Amino acid sequence: MKNWNPRQALFQTMPIRSFVTFCLAVAFTFAAIGVVNDLFDIEHSDIRHLVLRVLTTSGFAVLWVLVLYRRMPKLLILLAVAQAAWLFVSASMMPPPSHTFTANDWRTNVDLHGLLLIVLILFSYGWFGTFFQFEGKRYFAAHTEIELASRIQKQLVPPIQLKEANIEVYGFSIPSGTVGGDLLDVVKGDGFACAYVADVAGHGVAAGVLMSMVKTAVRMHFMSRPPSGQGLLEALNNTLIELTETSAYSTFAYLLISQGPQVTYSVAAHPSIYHFQKSRGALVRHLVENFPVALFENTQFETASFDFLPGDLIAIVTDGLTEVFDRKGNELGELYIEDTLTRLAARPLTEIAERIFQSANEFGKVMDDQTLLLVRRSASSEPQSE
Repeated sequence: MKNWNPRQALFQTMPIRSFVTFCLAVAFTFAAIGVVNDLFDIEHSDIRHLVLRVLTTSGFAVLWVLVLYRRMPKLLILLAVAQAAWLFVSASMMPPPSHTFTANDWRTNVDLHGLLLIVLILFSYGWFGTFFQFEGKRYFAAHTEIELASRIQKQLVPPIQLKEANIEVYGFSIPSGTVGGDLLDVVKGDGFACAYVADVAGHGVAAGVLMSMVKTAVRMHFMSRPPSGQGLLEALNNTLIELTETSAYSTFAYLLISQGPQVTYSVAAHPSIYHFQKSRGALVRHLVENFPVALFENTQFETASFDFLPGDLIAIVTDGLTEVFDRKGNELGELYIEDTLTRLAARPLTEIAERIFQSANEFGKVMDDQTLLLVRRSASSEPQSE
């Protein structure tokens, strides 16, 4: 009973107005069932038994809804016992009478039961109609929000394919649902390029708004500051923390690439940067310890650098490509990324990306957004042919 299906979980997000309306609709529906039950036993019933049956069926129906709504599975058995006990006690307190009806008496009682049944069904229909009206408005509002967030993401996170001088960049992001929280971008300047990946907390419109703020803040930073790589995360942190709630934050990893051999980088609570070194034929990881962006005020972020030589390949990923689990609960991990980068370092970046995404999807169900950014320095200033 611990794993509730989506239909049961629907009650947890239902506004109180809709829930009360739903309970009223259920009450009138089961009240009608109580009238039908009384009609089947009309020879041993009177007005008191009719009212008791109506109240019992409708009341316990509402109690069952409340137990499901409050997600109290332990009370299901208790409620079933209570209902059985009430039926036994009520039968003892009010023994059923015995009537002998004439034809007119039968007709009168059947007509009255039928009229009451029609009234209760009409009330049930009316309350259900009101409930569907409330939930329909809520559904279309949520649907509109999802569509808006999806458009925001498509505009913010388009596929990246760039070849300039001796630098080649390819990036792609796949959201786990309609709207994701991953962001990747390349900002080009005079003699440099900043390539980064961010993983924003949450999903939906709120995450989309935070993504747009991250992207804007990064671009504004490079428009107003020289591309030294210093101060990017501090500026981003100071900008976002004044505009967002405490629950809104982002992991971040970036590379600042110039024509020189050294690359400046930083990692803010993000997975390590993968670096295949062609001269050594080996793969290394680069990481500095930092807090996420927009989590604490006045945070100082560490940066570092490494040599990015011709033929080298760099990859930045989000944990959606590593925290993948199969049916047995085994985690995919990072080794397959290292192996793919090592074996296919000279292949087209699109082929490398396709192989990584394919391996992750074949291993297990996608549970989180998956984002990959690949950067390679070619041996010459001419773009590589694919």
